[in-house]
Amino acid sequence: MIKTKTALVILALGVSALAQTDDTPYRRMEAGKTQTMQALVRQARAITDAASEEIASRRSWEAVKEKRREEMRDMLGLLPWPERSPLNVRITGKLDEPGYTVENIAYESLPRAYVTGNLFVPKKRSGKVPAVVYVCGHAYSPYGNKTQYQRHGISLAKNGYVALILDSIQVAETFALHHGVSHQEMYHWYSRAYTPAGVEVWNAIRAIDYLESRPEIDADRIGMTGRSGGAAMTWFTAAVDPRIKVAIPVMGISTYAANVAADTQKLHCDCMFAINFCRHDMLHQGALIAPRPLLMAHGRKDNLFPVAGYEEFERKVGALYRSYGVAEQFKNIVVDTAHQDSDYLREQAIRWFDRYLLQIPDRELDMSYTNAPDRSLAVFPDGPPADAANPRIHETFLKTPPFRAYSSLGEWEKRKTEILNALREKVFAGLASGAQPSREVESKSPPQGGAANGFAELVFRSEPEIEIHGLLSKPEKIEKRLPALLYIASEGEDPHAIEDWLRPRRGERAVQLVVYPRGIGTVTWEKSFWKSALRNAMHVGHTVDSLRLLDILRAVELLRADDQVAPDQITVAGAGVSGVLGLYAAILDAGIHQVALMSPPTSHAEGPVFLGILRYLDLPEAAALVAPRRLGFYDRMPAEYEPARTVFRLYGKPDHLSETLDLSAFVQGRHEPNFASSM
Repeated sequence: MIKTKTALVILALGVSALAQTDDTPYRRMEAGKTQTMQALVRQARAITDAASEEIASRRSWEAVKEKRREEMRDMLGLLPWPERSPLNVRITGKLDEPGYTVENIAYESLPRAYVTGNLFVPKKRSGKVPAVVYVCGHAYSPYGNKTQYQRHGISLAKNGYVALILDSIQVAETFALHHGVSHQEMYHWYSRAYTPAGVEVWNAIRAIDYLESRPEIDADRIGMTGRSGGAAMTWFTAAVDPRIKVAIPVMGISTYAANVAADTQKLHCDCMFAINFCRHDMLHQGALIAPRPLLMAHGRKDNLFPVAGYEEFERKVGALYRSYGVAEQFKNIVVDTAHQDSDYLREQAIRWFDRYLLQIPDRELDMSYTNAPDRSLAVFPDGPPADAANPRIHETFLKTPPFRAYSSLGEWEKRKTEILNALREKVFAGLASGAQPSREVESKSPPQGGAANGFAELVFRSEPEIEIHGLLSKPEKIEKRLPALLYIASEGEDPHAIEDWLRPRRGERAVQLVVYPRGIGTVTWEKSFWKSALRNAMHVGHTVDSLRLLDILRAVELLRADDQVAPDQITVAGAGVSGVLGLYAAILDAGIHQVALMSPPTSHAEGPVFLGILRYLDLPEAAALVAPRRLGFYDRMPAEYEPARTVFRLYGKPDHLSETLDLSAFVQGRHEPNFASSM
């Protein structure tokens, strides 16, 4: 009899796993998709609501503001700050225009990471003048997207501002990627917690460093603006760098509650988001700018930023500004357009800068402009420097610490504690969101025995919305608690094959539970939905794999609560990525007895995908985290895992990292290589 006070709810038991209609796997797959999106929508709403409480007043916000700012830097990959290496500024050309000049500028935000831009300088000025960093959206030109936004630099310069328009790294003279996850199958970006927004923000921060060095600029009067992707960089940069005194992000912001419900991720570039392992809401971006002057603008017909999202943002961030006593320093302009720039918004931005950087009343502005030829604004018209590091910056911006040799057990235990804290507080901070209130659950045991010790179906909930299917097998007569195997199925593994492979050997007695985490079955999620779920999950501090890990941890709880299972003799096993999910279940749950891996990947660059995992460790060191418990590799152990043996030796258990040729024997505790076969 299963007795539990966990979040696990048994929905159906005692139905043969094989007695299904032909379309049952498909219907389960479709139901799982619906359930997963419902769970993500719930979590997104909870994140937005939690942020709303934090920013409800100046008092509540000031208590957590600096912590949230540090977390924002972390989620952008800017904690700690990268080294402020020499900018090595180059001015490769200059245009002399009526009322202003344009300098074609390159600098290195990091060694050999070239940033290209155009500096618009007004000719008529008295003393030092304010400066504006303009960051571009995704407009194409072979000479950088700065050439497509030059009207903003011209207008700012004609009206008394120095303006530096920066190329984004995706549409630049020195190319780097924006779409690694969204379009280019680079899912390791999430495992690195890499977002191109981090590089873009650092480029903007170094632009401010440069502007502060210019003799014509007042370093205490620097603003920032941009549209679309440029709006995102304005939000992020102003949130983490207080040197920006006025911010004007144009289209867009929302809330994660609105974005996930509308599935807007399918319209967005990866650059629009921090990697949200700290479970912030977009509301935090506005609150981190408060009480500095903040003007935002939106299009009523803009599908990228739902009306409900920016309206909620306006209400709640506006209330925070009122709490600071500066309600007039926050404003949202809504225009009756889709996601597009306009002359009206360009003018309104300058008037906002006038009010808070120049501190002058409304005046007549010169908004006329004539664009220069794109090539004339190029910094490197004949091509980028040969040594440019930009194309691979997604691999070099953040580093994975090496798995080094430890000289003592104490030294390793210190490292282990650091890793476990990072896993619980950062990588898997979202796992707790799936818990339900504890309650008694009445259930009936599945039939024991049967033909060939067959499996019976079991269904439980890992989250309020999520039904997880499993296959449970027990010996006919159970007189004492037995060891148990939790086998984590992989995509396409059918019950027939699993039943045949896991059938207990003669004389061996164990409880076996096969779990199919969400999206895994004989019919699996199609790639397009998997990617959609992955990107939406990131918004709430998860990946698909971390959600599956939650399902597995709940299955372990289910086994442990069974009064016919020895709770200290549970083995988790699986093939490929599923096996590594079991490994991480054991890392997070010290009560799991041992782990068996079959043909595992050797790096998180191959999977599973967890937010930021590669900032802390890779798979060989993860294997060491289960020491001194047993870790067995079915058939062969990849050579990449061999360094983990040094940690097992520190515990005096080098043999606890081993190979096994018989999973059933491994579960029974027979680990010696020369046991007698009972097949």
